[in-house]
Amino acid sequence: MKLITLENGLRIFFLKQPGLRSATVGVWVASGSRYEEKGKNGISHFIEHIVFKGSVKRNAFEIADAMDDIGASVNAYTTKDYTFFYVRALDYRIQSAADILFDMLKNPKLDEKDIETEKGVILEEISMCEDDPTDVCCETNENAVFSGSGLSMEILGTRESVSALKREDFVAHMNQFYVPERTVIGVSGSFDEQEMITLIKGYYAGDENTSNTLAESPVPFRTGITLKKRDFEQTHIILAFEGVGIWHDDLYPLQLCLFILGTGSSSRLNKRIREELGLVYSIDAYLARYAGGGYIAVQMSLSPQSEKTAIEETLKIIKHLSSDLTEKELQRAKEKLTASLIMSREQPQSKLSSLGYTQLMLSRFIDDDEIIETIKNVTLADVKEAAEKYLDLHSLAFTAVGKVRDDGFYRGIIEKANEAQNTTGRG
Repeated sequence: MKLITLENGLRIFFLKQPGLRSATVGVWVASGSRYEEKGKNGISHFIEHIVFKGSVKRNAFEIADAMDDIGASVNAYTTKDYTFFYVRALDYRIQSAADILFDMLKNPKLDEKDIETEKGVILEEISMCEDDPTDVCCETNENAVFSGSGLSMEILGTRESVSALKREDFVAHMNQFYVPERTVIGVSGSFDEQEMITLIKGYYAGDENTSNTLAESPVPFRTGITLKKRDFEQTHIILAFEGVGIWHDDLYPLQLCLFILGTGSSSRLNKRIREELGLVYSIDAYLARYAGGGYIAVQMSLSPQSEKTAIEETLKIIKHLSSDLTEKELQRAKEKLTASLIMSREQPQSKLSSLGYTQLMLSRFIDDDEIIETIKNVTLADVKEAAEKYLDLHSLAFTAVGKVRDDGFYRGIIEKANEAQNTTGRG
């Protein structure tokens, strides 16, 4: 792998993958909802849409036709931390495909009529997410635990903020965030490196560094109970604890801890809450990571009459996790975590995505051998320490969406679990 940094701060990396007849070009920009003002919430995601509506050279239909003419596929997505654009094509077409992608990003038309049309598309996307119970629960949880931080901003924005956006808002945002020092370009697969360098420089070398570098800031974590009444058939619940950010010394011990707790069919939560008690279809534990911080989530969906037992049993399992972890569970978790990370990175597009993400957010690459070795060196004591440190029931953020009960119902369950934890600790 090769990394080049232009004088203006733009980072470009190349990953040759022998045996492939295709290539992928990705562009990562540190522009996400966490950097937005409330009145312009959703603008990063809107830009992801609007660049596909046309450039100075091509309108939306011509972009689509040009990509189809060469058999290329192009897409993009927005997160709270960044926006990612990518195109994939056969090796002898990747130069043309990349040229179209760079043209979209560097010369967007930002036509007023297109902006108004796309507002309707995004408002429908917002409505679609509001009809998805899982999306509503996750967004409600993040709004609560990250209250007071940019991470509480919704990726899609609100109906009010999206409807109010104007052309000058897009121009100003792109001038501020679509800059060399906040951009990484990656190319993987089969390609001509020198031709790609020439193409990229033609579009980006003339840009000036604005000193608007990506700065990591601490992320607050708010505890408490957040309830949202919605007419869903099931109650959707997240039990959240403060976690770690993109990279932290506790990352792999904590991930292994969560694999044992609630990732996959052999996890403790799945065995007890689903298989033994039959209270849920699925229950999962995962770590959501952002620059500067993150959170641990235990997520489940279930009928209202099953809530009390499921929450009580879940809290009981979390409470006892650090005291009775076994070496066998740890070894199983190591195999599962290592396999999931490495196998996903062996997919060409996933590999590129992972490399670009870490370069953008951490200014470094994390290779497979480093991941394998780091996980291998985690001890049972490390995992127990992570469980004790992060899975503290006194630091719980509880979110429920659906036909929820009153605040006192959930508070009573949590307080009872805390009392049991205190009693156990004193024993």
